[in-house]
Amino acid sequence: MQSKLLKIKLNPNSRNHLDTLISYMRENIEFPKSEMEQKGYFWDSVFYEKGDDFECIYIVIKSADFSKIMMDERELVVSPFRDVYEKFRTTCWAPEPYIDLEPVFCFNSSLTFSG
Repeated sequence: MQSKLLKIKLNPNSRNHLDTLISYMRENIEFPKSEMEQKGYFWDSVFYEKGDDFECIYIVIKSADFSKIMMDERELVVSPFRDVYEKFRTTCWAPEPYIDLEPVFCFNSSLTFSG
């Protein structure tokens, strides 16, 4: 299993919107799960950070093979999750692109190095 860490800068006062998104995902897990399965990766963890002049989230995503994930979302069979996610993204993401932080190493389930 491969891992990536994404850092996404948020607009000010985005925490409530993030909580709404996560609550929706918890209550309707079948919808984000379906979309993530189609795309070939899943969100493992989401972290929130707030400083005096910034807010951001860090999302750990995992895939069996990132070279095989869906790149053309026009192929995606969307679920009701898509509207909730897009509302969060368009309302809360800062205009700059997210940062794909370089992994140094990851342990796999047998606690051996996987990269």
